[in-house]
Amino acid sequence: MMGMRYKRDFTDKGLAKFGDSLLNFAFSLALSEYLGRPTGERVPNASLALALEMSGLRKLAPPRSDKHVRGDVAEAIFAYAWLEGLITIDEAARIIRENLSEDVTHFTRKKEAIGKALAVLYREIGKRLELEAR
Repeated sequence: MMGMRYKRDFTDKGLAKFGDSLLNFAFSLALSEYLGRPTGERVPNASLALALEMSGLRKLAPPRSDKHVRGDVAEAIFAYAWLEGLITIDEAARIIRENLSEDVTHFTRKKEAIGKALAVLYREIGKRLELEAR
């Protein structure tokens, strides 16, 4: 992005806030396409934390960090990848949509279903950012 200064710092609060908006939009788009009707949803921190864990990118969050900190790190990673032109909103929405299950509408299984779909997205972002998954 021209004129925007940012670093590859996944603990940057500004990057996390920007990523929050981007990721919620991509998720809402994916969910709307999955359900076949417009809807707007926010990605829960628990789902983001699970996605980091399942994608092998948990090591990018500080040790002993809670789900809120891990959620911020996940959002910053997404923002950074988007800013670097390594993922588009459309592509992110497609990856999420293709990996959603019917559990996404279930009250108690929703967070896990979202986390699993996001894990696929984060594995791809990890490859593109050349982040070593463990």
